[in-house]
Amino acid sequence: MDEERPNDIDILQLKKKKRSKSEKKKTTLAKSNPKSSNRSDVNSLVDNNGNKLNLNKGKNTHDSQENYNDNEDWNTMKSNLEKIQEVIINQESDILEAVTGCQEPNNYHIYGRLPNGEKMYIFKCREFSSCGMRFCCPVSCRELIMKIKLAFDENENENNNNENNEETNEEEFNDCLIYIDKQYKCPFLNCVRPEMKVYLAEKKSLIGTIEEGFSCCDPVFIVYNNKGNEIYRIETDCFQCGFMCRNNCLGKTDECVFFIYNNKNKENPLGEISKKAAASQLSIADNYSVIFPKNATVEDKLLLAIAGMMIDYQYFENNTNTTK
Repeated sequence: MDEERPNDIDILQLKKKKRSKSEKKKTTLAKSNPKSSNRSDVNSLVDNNGNKLNLNKGKNTHDSQENYNDNEDWNTMKSNLEKIQEVIINQESDILEAVTGCQEPNNYHIYGRLPNGEKMYIFKCREFSSCGMRFCCPVSCRELIMKIKLAFDENENENNNNENNEETNEEEFNDCLIYIDKQYKCPFLNCVRPEMKVYLAEKKSLIGTIEEGFSCCDPVFIVYNNKGNEIYRIETDCFQCGFMCRNNCLGKTDECVFFIYNNKNKENPLGEISKKAAASQLSIADNYSVIFPKNATVEDKLLLAIAGMMIDYQYFENNTNTTK
């Protein structure tokens, strides 16, 4: 009987074999059912050098990089506008519109004039509107969306205004910094007035509003901040040749000046928006200069520059049906 009884060594070897079989079984089950693995074990994987690998690192980095880029664009815009006291708005010429007379979406290029006189390319703007609105509706009442993005290439210059300039790609403005919403409104006295609402595209937050005010004779534009408070009033003399004769050859080559007033002081102008004289009678593109008030904030400068574009839509888009 004693000879048939296994000794201590045989018992240890038997237990070792059973243990190895159970470990292999657990390993097989773990591989076949990855959901049962512990998430902490997944996040603590190591590479060949023994360094821990973070599987979520790429995603977090991408998200933070997007936020950084958005903040960087806004900071770049603020930095550019803080340097300047004047912007130049150039409307892009359109051959098809010049030949056919049919309204095409407007494109604008905005430059800042530095203290040394040099021009710095800041914004590019593109209108998005329907054909029905452009063909059947007066320009002053047109419903549209205007998208504005930073012009990162400061060396890009007036070549954008050449006749051989390629058509702006719509996808280029998908990541715009600012967008403008202009709803269809047919002006009727002081009840319904055209306006442009300016938004920060990323947060969809209101920056301010430019509204065409009611007046019996002289055009008036009012600039409101994001709280709805009036900050500037823009007015001009309707008897200027550049305004009174704007739709014929007499006023085409004359300058028209709109003065910027503080809401508390409407006697001494703080700045001006001037529609520059056209180089020739055949020119259909309008150019503007905006001189900012000295104490204007970055948001104020942005709104006043957009006010220059609204003035163009309301009075200088070769529109004989402009409604007062």
